[in-house]
Amino acid sequence: MTRRLFTRDERGVAAVEFALVSPVFFLALFGLGQAGLWLWADFSLQRAVNTAARCAVITPTACTDVASYAASNVVGLSVPSSAFSSTTVACGKQVSAAYEAPSFTSGLGLPIPTIHVSACYPT
Repeated sequence: MTRRLFTRDERGVAAVEFALVSPVFFLALFGLGQAGLWLWADFSLQRAVNTAARCAVITPTACTDVASYAASNVVGLSVPSSAFSSTTVACGKQVSAAYEAPSFTSGLGLPIPTIHVSACYPT
């Protein structure tokens, strides 16, 4: 008789469902947050190299140090000027950046992504 009562008892069902679903939900939520941070950093670095490459071609006297100019145009991140490099190639003036964002530590043991961006502005 007690076995029948135990199998028909519905108390605590919500707690069991939450325990089963919550790890997947929180992992997806955390993953979306990390992807958003990565995209924000990627767009900010891309804007900085675009601006620096354009400045190096249009006003070279104002942009004598292209790497520091690019580093000053990064929004929201503290990227050192050593992350940027500037070369003259067939397409014109190319500015590249490689940045490993230390703020992307996930706590899950996943590797920290390195963001690579480049822009070339014709001369």
